[in-house]
Amino acid sequence: MARTALVPEVFAATGADPDLVAPSVDGVSFRNTGRCVLMVVNGSAAAVNVTPRIGRQVKGQSVTSPPIAQPAGATRFYGPFDADYEQPGGKDAMFVDLSAVADVQVALLEMP
Repeated sequence: MARTALVPEVFAATGADPDLVAPSVDGVSFRNTGRCVLMVVNGSAAAVNVTPRIGRQVKGQSVTSPPIAQPAGATRFYGPFDADYEQPGGKDAMFVDLSAVADVQVALLEMP
């Protein structure tokens, strides 16, 4: 199964009402503009790990991406992300993994 490709919703002075979607078991992907914020709503009864994948290498070695524990029932925002998170191959691709997706929803928000 492929990652869920997210399209950003731009914040406006009148507010934001994000469209939440269920992520794939493979995680989510989006174009990293440096102004994106990932909203994760954990509606499950257990914590989930959110892991923004670091795409850069240091001296030819991959860097370990540390997971961030998000408590059960919590809504959190992650980002903005710098260029270190962009995946090899160009196009500013960003990947985020989730340790569980049952009762989890996501949205991508972008500052104008």
